[in-house]
Amino acid sequence: MSYSNPTSGTHMDPAGIADFGDGAATTFYISGPAGKQGKLRSISVSTTEAFLCDLTEANVAVGTAADADAYGLLNITDGTAVNTVFNETNDTDAIIAADIAADTQVLVTITNGTDGTGVTGKGQVTVYIDWF
Repeated sequence: MSYSNPTSGTHMDPAGIADFGDGAATTFYISGPAGKQGKLRSISVSTTEAFLCDLTEANVAVGTAADADAYGLLNITDGTAVNTVFNETNDTDAIIAADIAADTQVLVTITNGTDGTGVTGKGQVTVYIDWF
């Protein structure tokens, strides 16, 4: 593999649809191919329920155990409608540092928002990483 011909990885939350309005943060790990470095291309949430989170935004952090948002932090805004693909096009500073060192175990943390009346929001979390 080379920079011009990476292996593209589509990494989805193994739990399925994430509930951003129900309880504590959840996590999952991504391990790239042995010896390969990565480049974070996108963080996205395909919504299945509208997001109500007017006090603090729901988010998806991509990082490591030592630095939860080392690579990215996608903040999902209050009022994001159902059947929306919310990604770095909507949150333009979501990708913090795209380069991932070889053999790094990547941690994805899904954090609920808070709302003044009742927090809601569900969606499929997907992280796209090119490995080379």
